[in-house]
Parts: sequence; C-alpha cells; structure tokens
Amino acid sequence: MPEDESKDDATPVYVIETIPVGGKNEISADEIRSEGIPTPGHLRLYPELGRGGMGRIHPATDRNLLRHVALKRLAKELVSEPFYRDGFVAEAQITGQLEHPNIVPVHELALDDQGVPYFTMKLVQGHGFHQWLRDPARRPGTTERLEQGLEIFLKVCDALAYAHHRGVIHRDLKPDNIIVAGFGQVYVMDWGLARLTRTRPASGDNAQMEAPGPVGTPAYMAPEQARGNPAEMDERSDVFGLGAILYEIVAGCTPYGPELDPDRIIELAKAGRVIPIEQQARHVGSPKRIRSIVMKAVQPLPAERYQSVSELRQEVHAFLLGGLHLPRRAHAAGELIIHEGEAGDAAYIIVSGQCRAFRQAGDVEETLTTMGPGDVFGEMALLLDEPRAASVQALEPVTLLVLDRATLSEGLGVEGWTGALVRALAQRFRDLEQRVRSSGLRRG
Repeated sequence: MPEDESKDDATPVYVIETIPVGGKNEISADEIRSEGIPTPGHLRLYPELGRGGMGRIHPATDRNLLRHVALKRLAKELVSEPFYRDGFVAEAQITGQLEHPNIVPVHELALDDQGVPYFTMKLVQGHGFHQWLRDPARRPGTTERLEQGLEIFLKVCDALAYAHHRGVIHRDLKPDNIIVAGFGQVYVMDWGLARLTRTRPASGDNAQMEAPGPVGTPAYMAPEQARGNPAEMDERSDVFGLGAILYEIVAGCTPYGPELDPDRIIELAKAGRVIPIEQQARHVGSPKRIRSIVMKAVQPLPAERYQSVSELRQEVHAFLLGGLHLPRRAHAAGELIIHEGEAGDAAYIIVSGQCRAFRQAGDVEETLTTMGPGDVFGEMALLLDEPRAASVQALEPVTLLVLDRATLSEGLGVEGWTGALVRALAQRFRDLEQRVRSSGLRRG
C-alpha cells in the first residue's frame, strides 16, 4: 500500500516497467478531424500502425489501467455503410468471445462521440509469421524451419480447434494473420471474415459473414471459399487454410503455384488445381510423412481432407514426436559411416538402404549384423560416452536420420528417471557383450 494513502483520498497508482510502443507523439488534432479517428478520453492514441480492408490500427495507452493496447477503428469512409459497420462490430464481438491463449483478447467495443466504432485489444509485440518464414536462416528443408515452424503451427491449430468448438470458422488463415511474439507466444489475428456455423447473426443477411463471393486470401483459399457460397464453408475450409500454411512451411511456396494474379489464383482455387507438393518441393529435403500430411490437408474435396483441426494437429504432433524432422545424411555404397574406437557424437536411424556393422578381431574383420530401414546404431557410445565399439559401412546408398547428444538427452529426459534407466540398461548390455567376447563366443 502506498505510504501516502492515509494522508488523502487519492487513488493509489501502481506502475510496473513499461513496454515501448510505436510512435513517439500523439496524433495531431488535424489528423483526428480529417481521418475520423476516435477520441475516447481514457485513451492516448499514436500514429497508425497498420491497416486492412476496412480497419485501421493504432497503438494506444489506456490511461486508466496504465497499459498499452491496440485500437482498431472502422475507416471513416465506411462508417455510414451498414454492411461494413455490422461486419466490424461482428469481428469485435466474435473475437471478444474467443478466450484462448493463442487468440488476442479484446478489451472493449464502443462508439466515439462521432459515431465511429472502435475496439481495443492486447498490443502484441511481435512480427508476422510471413516474416519468420522468409528469414534466410530458415530456408525450406532446414531442420530449424521444419521443427520450429511446426511448433508454431501446433499453437495455431490449438486456437482454431477452440474457435471451431465455439462454432466459429476463421476463413482467412495465412501467415500474415499469425503473429509470432516473444516468450513462445503465437496469436491468430484478424477475425474480420469469421463466420458462425451454428447460429445466424442478429443482423441477418446484411452481415458481412453471410455475403456471397470469394472469401479469404486467394493463395490460401479452399475451393469452396473461392466459389463463394457461405453455406458450403465449414471447419474443413479452415483445415485447408492450415494445410496451405503447412505447405508453405515445408515447400516454401503455396498450393496453387507461383501465379501472382489474384483473379487467376481464384480460378485455380475454384477448380481445385492444387499442385502436388512433391512437384514444388522436389529440390527441398523434406520427409515423405509430412508431405503426405500436407496433401491430405489441402485436398480439393472437403470430404477427403482431415475432418477436423484436431485430427490434423494430432498427425503433425505425432510426426514431431517421431523425430522424422531430424537432420538427414546421405552416404554412398561402401562408405564408412562410423569407425570403431572413435568418439561417439551421434546416433543414427536408417531411413533407406542397407548397412553392415563389423569390428576387428585381430587381423580378422568380424561382421556383426546387417541393418535396414528403421534400425538404429551408434547409440551405445552416445549414451555411455565411450568410444565406438564397432564400425558401420553402407552396403548401398543410404539415408540416415542424425540424432545428436542434445536431442537424445531432451527426448530421454536424461536428468530424470527415464534417462537413468536407459543408461543402466545400456551399461548392462555392454558388460554382457564384453563378457561374451572375452569368453571367446560370438554373437550369431
């Protein structure tokens, strides 16, 4: 409690460290008048941060709660149009009812003295997922892009699964409408084209969500969105949008190809002309399993897609858990992959091809086993921090997944009981093998 509270009736003020917002100066009076910018007394507005088809966004400071917010207002020229005004209000009301960690919370919806509708929401300090995807350090095919991109994608799926549970479909899913913030925060933005799937809006056919015509961004549109009948659009339309984002994470491009003309892309979307990802990603190293997940999500016919976001999310999550996103390494026939006696810094999973494990017994080369797809080798030296006990050679062209010490430790929970148990079993196996060797026996 502040020290001076007993001296007068002033309301105590508690201030924590502030976060900088865009714009150093408040909006000028001339700009407020010319642009029809709302002027609620409790908000201090700064110059425009961004704009969309019908809205303008400003950073602002809420003087009452001493926090930074984002204010979204309807463009001045659209205030008198019921179609756009109703759509703007619907966006605020729908978003305000979607209380989820990956959906930006709405704080208030109001009209200013001039009748301009606005709403305030959390001011997110981050950048668009489209920028994230275009970072040269995250080129298509790299482990960083696939692993980190899919972690972001799963959070987007969480937001959409919740919205669908509440009877709301987004209809404009794209990287531009995903914000990646600090501390692992991911937000699905811009619900201006959202549609209710269980109830009709109070304003009936006049509402933007019921308007016929193509809905969304062409490169990410499901065919039924491009055809423009709202009654055909359901949760599976958002599954397609998510699939198009997943397509871009994996291949670095969108499902309808590099065509730049939006009208032409809409025609391709109407016809369901999705380009197979193998064709567009033929020079990108990506696992077959994730490509098959992408293609099922972007099937032109809704009945052939994943039937829910949760189903799609489960498949992507299982892919991540399975480690199929790990770095890959190719070896030619006859090439030595690991050498007996060297330090072990990685274990390997065979994706394709055949390998031979062998060791030297004096002057004799002893073949221990032949391994194929799915087999693992090199794990003992990695677990026990010992030299390699055998050499492994590629019998034919081989592709391997590479599992380094950090990834293995993370997967095992090496500091916990699972890691201790695995290490103990590995040590016992090593001790048994050494006893067998010393007795002159050979493994069959």
